[in-house]
Amino acid sequence: MKKLYYPILKTRDAELRAMKHLSDGVLQHICPIYELTKSRKTTKVPDGDIHRRMKVIEEIQGDKEFILDLSTDETYSNSQINQLLSPYHGFGDWFYFIVENYRNLNIIPTVHIYEDESGFSEEVSKFVKKISQIKTKLALRLPHDLDAGDILVYLHPVVEAMDERCKLILIFDAGHVTEADCAKVIGSLTDSCEAVEQLFDRLESIVVASSSFPSDVKALGGHDAEGDFAILEEGIYLAVKESCPAVECGDYASINTEQIEMRGGTFVPRVDIVTEDCNRFVYKRYRRDDGSYPKCARQMLKDARYQGENGWWSNHEIRSASQDLPNGISPAYWISVRVDYYINMKTKRRIEELALPER
Repeated sequence: MKKLYYPILKTRDAELRAMKHLSDGVLQHICPIYELTKSRKTTKVPDGDIHRRMKVIEEIQGDKEFILDLSTDETYSNSQINQLLSPYHGFGDWFYFIVENYRNLNIIPTVHIYEDESGFSEEVSKFVKKISQIKTKLALRLPHDLDAGDILVYLHPVVEAMDERCKLILIFDAGHVTEADCAKVIGSLTDSCEAVEQLFDRLESIVVASSSFPSDVKALGGHDAEGDFAILEEGIYLAVKESCPAVECGDYASINTEQIEMRGGTFVPRVDIVTEDCNRFVYKRYRRDDGSYPKCARQMLKDARYQGENGWWSNHEIRSASQDLPNGISPAYWISVRVDYYINMKTKRRIEELALPER
């Protein structure tokens, strides 16, 4: 089945909880890009074992394919991840991790670019040559604003080392985007996609990804208790697609790329949803002494932009909270609710897009 949406997700509790509750039908239409992170620290596992995260991914994905990447954010990394990123012996640890430790999973491995004094490392080519004889798809993630020459410098050695039966999913990542730089980002993404046209026969997909979810919702929404604000990812994708019809949709599934860790005692309870056209976020935000999550949920149910009759887990959680029975009261729990709602709505949007006449 053709994949319609590529959400980028760190393997934190919030994101994985949301993924656990997606229906099989939605999971069939998406190809998650998991950035593997360490697990929560415990007394027995002080450094956070990545295999605990992989176990949860296995429970979610089953035999469905997904892209596996590694987090380079020091907050979420550990010695295990650093070892997997080591280029020695053709990224031998990363290769073994994929083809031996998790050979039962339908992993699309990410190629990690490594440069040495001579330029593009031979270790990358060694890895690609070995892994592409086993896997029929690989993924490569590049910044959105490289010039055409640099893109091809990174891309050609990967494509040349790939087995002829293997194809590449190329992800152009714009990271966090604001309205001020939106036009520039659309331009650079379009230029990047056009730069690889000569290699289309070796590419499985070209994905554009970004996030505009803010670190401070009320500042962007303009109101403390309730508000809404533009979400730019959908417009960016559609604008690039106008020039490059083959491009696919990706984003950070309503997560701010700064990955701000909120402490429960400093966070004002909030419920967020994305509108049906995926162009705006709506939030309800009430302090603990002013109704907390139950009031947020009740106010959301009154909002005409809220779509609550579709059986999603997120809708069940909002409905339950509105009846003074919230199943979670931590910021991370309600991030899960937002991510679930967002991925469901985004997938719905992509399915509807398939049914539209060609423009």
